[in-house]
Amino acid sequence: MHYDDILHQIGEFGPYQKVIFLLVTVCSLFAPINVISQAFLAGTVDHWCDVAAWTDCDCSVEPLNAPEVSWCSELKKNLSIPWTDQQGFDQCYKYDLPQEWIHNCSTIVDTEAFNVSGRVPCDEGWVYDRTQYKTTITSDFDLVCDRKSLSDVAQSVYFGGILLGSAFYGAIADRFGRRVSFFACTSTTAVLGILVSVSPSFVMYVVTRFFLAASAHNTFLTGFVLVSEIAGPSKRVFTGMFFQYVFAIGIMILPLIAVFINSWKVLQLVITLPGFLTLALLPVITESPRWLISQQKNEEALKIIRKTARFNRKQLPESIFHVLCLYFKETNEKLQENASVFRLFRTASMRYRTINLLFNWFVQSFVYFGLTLSTESLGINLYLGYFISGLVEIAGYTIAIFLIEKFGRKLSLCGLMSIVSAACFLLIVIPEGIPRIIIGMVGKCTISATFGIIFVYTAELYPTPLR
Repeated sequence: MHYDDILHQIGEFGPYQKVIFLLVTVCSLFAPINVISQAFLAGTVDHWCDVAAWTDCDCSVEPLNAPEVSWCSELKKNLSIPWTDQQGFDQCYKYDLPQEWIHNCSTIVDTEAFNVSGRVPCDEGWVYDRTQYKTTITSDFDLVCDRKSLSDVAQSVYFGGILLGSAFYGAIADRFGRRVSFFACTSTTAVLGILVSVSPSFVMYVVTRFFLAASAHNTFLTGFVLVSEIAGPSKRVFTGMFFQYVFAIGIMILPLIAVFINSWKVLQLVITLPGFLTLALLPVITESPRWLISQQKNEEALKIIRKTARFNRKQLPESIFHVLCLYFKETNEKLQENASVFRLFRTASMRYRTINLLFNWFVQSFVYFGLTLSTESLGINLYLGYFISGLVEIAGYTIAIFLIEKFGRKLSLCGLMSIVSAACFLLIVIPEGIPRIIIGMVGKCTISATFGIIFVYTAELYPTPLR
C-alpha cells in the first residue's frame, strides 16, 4: 500500500483538502499583486522643469492680476518650458532665462521679453501633474529624464529577489516543511511591505522590494507544492491548474484597488496589511503528509491522515495503518539512499529532463512577465488593461485543463508555445489599436496556459524529496 492508495479511501480531494486549498489560495494572492504593483506605484505622470524663484509668486496682485491660480501656473509653464509639436511640453529641459528675469515676478507677464532659444536641463527639480496620482515613486524619487530607467532597474532587482527567494525558501520547505516555509513567506511579506511603504529613498525602496519579492513570490510557489501534495492522483491536475487562478485573480484585484487610491504609499499598505491576517490560519493549515513521510516523521503523517479521514467522514480500519507503517519503513530506507539533489543530474535521462524543464521555465517566465508588465504598451488604459490581462489568464488556465486531459502535457505545451511565438512576432509589426490589443491578449492567454502546464508537469516528473 502507498500513500496514494490511502487517499483513494479517505478522499483524493475531499472537504478537508478543499478547505486547505482555499486557505492557501487566499494567502497566495500576495505574489501576483506584488509582482505587478510597481505598474501602479510608479504610475506615469506628466512633468516639467521647476523654476523655483517663480514658485512663490503671488498671482493675484499687480502686475499679474491672475483671475485664477491655475491661470498663473499655466503661464509660468508656457514661458519657461519649450514646446514641440511632436511631444508637447518638453519634460527634461527649460529655457535658459537670464537670472534678472527669473527673480522678478513681474517679468512673467512680459511675454515679449521671453524670446529665448537656448535650453538647459532641469536643475531645480520638476513640477508633477497631480491630476491622476497624488504621489508615485516617480514623483517622490524624481525617476524622470536621466533617471527614468531606474524604475525598470527596480523591477529587474525585484525579479532578482524572486531568484534568491526560490533558493532560500525552497531549501526551508525541504528542510523544515512546506507549512513552515509558507508561513515564513506570508509573515515576512507583511513586514517588508510596510518597510517598502515608508521608504524615504529610492535605494531603500529597491532594497526592501528585493527582499519582499523573495518572500511574496515564494508564498505562491510553496503554496503550489503544498496543495499539489495533499491531492490524490486523479485530482492533481485539477488542483495544480486551478491554483494558477490565484495569479490571474491577483492581477485583476490590484487595478480595482488602485483606481481608488492615488498615493503609492497608501496603496502599498493596503496590499500589505492583510498579510498579517494569514497568521490566524497557522493552526488550521497542516503540513504535507508526503513531506512528513519523506522526512521519516511517520507519527505526524498518521495524525494528519486520521484527521483528514474524520473531516472527510471516511472510516479506515486500523489494519490499514499497520500496512501503511510498513510502507513508511520501506520508503524511509529508500530515501536514506536516494534523497539527494544531485539525483537531478545523476543519470542521462534525469539530466535531459532537468535541463529541458529549466529551459522551458526560463522561456515561459521571460515571455509571461514580459507580456504582463508590458500591458500598458498595447495602447490600452492601465487599469482596464491589467484587469483584462487577468481575465484572459483565467481563460488560458481553463483551456489548459481540457487540453492536457485530451492531448497530454507535452503536446499541449508545444502547441501552445507555437501560438505564443506567433503572437509575439506579430506584436513587433502591428501598430497600436484594437488588432494589437487582441494579439497581445491572445499571447497572454496562451503563455498563461503553458505556465500552468509547466507547473503541473514539473511537479509530476519529480518525486516528493526533489519537488
